[in-house]
Amino acid sequence: MEWYYTVLLVIIGLLVIATVLVYLFRSRILNWIMATILGMYIASPLDFLPDFIPIAGWGDDIGALIFMIGFIIRGIKMTQKKEEPKTITVEEVDEEDIELLE
Repeated sequence: MEWYYTVLLVIIGLLVIATVLVYLFRSRILNWIMATILGMYIASPLDFLPDFIPIAGWGDDIGALIFMIGFIIRGIKMTQKKEEPKTITVEEVDEEDIELLE
């Protein structure tokens, strides 16, 4: 087997693994990708509206910053989201429930 076939198989394998990981974590990854893209847009010297236009020039940067912060907060909430076990109080338990448990 030629060496480039081996390299091609490794690249295909890495792409398959990356595709599976992106599919499994797509909702979390989307938030971080969007936050990264918006951060790069803010830091970039190229804008949709140039900054020398009085209000609109800074407006698109501020809008991108607000959206970036929103995506970051949403991503953090998704990573911290844990299901808390449901607790049952004594008032919620009926005699029928006790009979079912016995």
